[in-house]
Amino acid sequence: PQQGGGGGGGGGTSVISSHLHPRSAPVKIDPKVFFANERTFLAWMHVSVILAGASVAIVAFSDSHSRSHESQHSPGGAVVQDQLYGVILLPVSIAFILYAMMQYSRRASMIRRKAPGPYVDIVGPTVLTVILMLSIVVQFSIKLYTLM
Repeated sequence: PQQGGGGGGGGGTSVISSHLHPRSAPVKIDPKVFFANERTFLAWMHVSVILAGASVAIVAFSDSHSRSHESQHSPGGAVVQDQLYGVILLPVSIAFILYAMMQYSRRASMIRRKAPGPYVDIVGPTVLTVILMLSIVVQFSIKLYTLM
């Protein structure tokens, strides 16, 4: 009976695998890969446009609201605080736009170069989510401060 489990020694595979050369066969990239990158870009742009639209709408509504209450002698500081909501949200939407453009161009160049990856980004969406949450908390805090 054999003691070593048979089959030629077991240690030879690490020697063989260290001498293997990477494949040089051409890699064909499906068009759906480019379209998936574009779909992801458009999804991020959709969120950015919604945030920018909300920002502009908040500023416009607070401006029209202040004009309708001018006859009631509303303080000017309240108008600035109302407009601050929209002003805080606008840089967040710009950050979303910049992130989407950077990721799209980075992934498109990686696809063109046929780079193996990694194509995922975990840090970017996390940072953007934290920024969005902080802006909402700041807006809520400002509103609570004005109510007191």
